[in-house]
Amino acid sequence: MPIVNWTDFFKDEKDVYIQNVANAQVSLEFEIAPGHIQGFLVPHSRDPFNLTQHIPFHAIRNSAAFRRMLNRRPPALQLLSEEEFKVYYQKRAHAAGQPSWEHAMDDAEKKRSGYQDKTAVIPGPKPEPIHEVVSDDAHFGGKKEVRSNQTVAEDEIIHPKVLHLCLQVDTQLSEKDRMKASVLLDELQTLESELKLDDFEYIRARGYWKSVKNWAKQKIAASAETPGEGAEDDVTSASP
Repeated sequence: MPIVNWTDFFKDEKDVYIQNVANAQVSLEFEIAPGHIQGFLVPHSRDPFNLTQHIPFHAIRNSAAFRRMLNRRPPALQLLSEEEFKVYYQKRAHAAGQPSWEHAMDDAEKKRSGYQDKTAVIPGPKPEPIHEVVSDDAHFGGKKEVRSNQTVAEDEIIHPKVLHLCLQVDTQLSEKDRMKASVLLDELQTLESELKLDDFEYIRARGYWKSVKNWAKQKIAASAETPGEGAEDDVTSASP
């Protein structure tokens, strides 16, 4: 793909159709208003979409991050014309036996929105109650006394980026939509200095790929080998 002439491309306001051609999801930033930056995640999918339905045209025009993703070698994103956009979904509709390209596009948009809006709600054990009953004399006409339980410590919370990345390899995803092991591992390694033991335990349980789980297992083992606080060992030196 040739370098885009941005002066010509952004001369007139238009719909901007893009397609992810990278082997991973792509993260972008747009300045919606002065000082207000909005992040936007392009899922790891070849299905193109209309970016101007989500981000104002002026913010797309002024985004250096967006241009870098188009101009890098190889590119992470590519622009499509409106005609190319329609042809793509016409082929999808024909293959799926759908009546029109709009139906195929709507299905792809619902799927893309699901990745974009997916929240990190992880099923697990029932949480501890936020209050503890100290005494209960209500049946004698008295009052029930309660006290708040201790709040969750910061180091007991899984890093939000870890939650998000593990969702990209969820077992419910199809193989073509699941983030590649090498990409996931690279992303996690950039976060390593921010991660705690609970994060590595979570990655070992939900990282899907063997290489990712083994990496987390190594970090857990290394953490266990780190000496704790306490008195120095009593070492008796030999007499000369």
